[in-house]
Amino acid sequence: MEHARKIDRFTPPTTEFDALLAGSSASMREVARAIGQLACTDVHLLLQGEHGTGRRVLAEAIHQQSPRGCARFFSLPSSGRSEAQVERELFGAGDDGGLFDAARGATLYLDDIAVLPLRLQRRLTRVLRGVEGCAGVRVIASTAVELEELMRMGRFLPELYFQLGLIRLAVPPLRERREDIEPMAEVCIRAWCRERGVPRIALSRAALGELTGYSWPGNARELQQTIVATLALTHGDEISAERIRTVLGRRPRRHAAPDVFPLRQLERDYIATVLGRCNWNQSLAARRLGIGRNTLMRKIKFFKLERCEAA
Repeated sequence: MEHARKIDRFTPPTTEFDALLAGSSASMREVARAIGQLACTDVHLLLQGEHGTGRRVLAEAIHQQSPRGCARFFSLPSSGRSEAQVERELFGAGDDGGLFDAARGATLYLDDIAVLPLRLQRRLTRVLRGVEGCAGVRVIASTAVELEELMRMGRFLPELYFQLGLIRLAVPPLRERREDIEPMAEVCIRAWCRERGVPRIALSRAALGELTGYSWPGNARELQQTIVATLALTHGDEISAERIRTVLGRRPRRHAAPDVFPLRQLERDYIATVLGRCNWNQSLAARRLGIGRNTLMRKIKFFKLERCEAA
């Protein structure tokens, strides 16, 4: 299984995990509490959150802290794969029993469950109901979009939703908990310096202002990647605002207060965020934005948005 990944139960938490839970916001304190509680259960689970919020990292943490933690952690990304590929890897073909066979006694993580074709949704529902064997497999699924809306549109099966979504953990986007940005950045900086054996690099107040003023459409993942890229460009003992702006591709703010941004930049960031939440479904995103699909397509072209940016 090319997507199977063995996780040592006693491996220390990763930098990603440390950074995710470094903040003191009420929403992330609730997530931290929920991880411990959910690890003690053995029911299927649905993680809801935008791309980049750390859903897979949290799924691994739940598995690692559970009684299944000594077993293997299996995962299957649904995006970017053909229906035949997903079906073969999940349910097997010929002598290969697939991930549901390999993951007995373990945890199987299904990323972006919303993109699963309806035919495979039906088969997955049968498996979870025990019509087709899934004995001993705990499924943790994740979604970046609201499944309730997809059900109303006939694109997601209610019966599968109720198999997976009776217990849900919502992972908030970074823009809704800006107080977490500084401690998350500090965790990444300390880890980077420690791994390279270099003296501590400080985060200037001006640089922090750039970080907290950005909308982070890529969420925690984008923040971590930004910090790493900035550190690679930093040759002194302090990260400057200019370095942050360079990595983020932003222009210096000359005549604006620290918390004021050009309207065009806000529009671009908001459209990128909505596209990410809709898994780049332009029709759905246009409805949420209250504009026509053709208008949205023009704005995507004008702002030079790409799917990887909204993911």
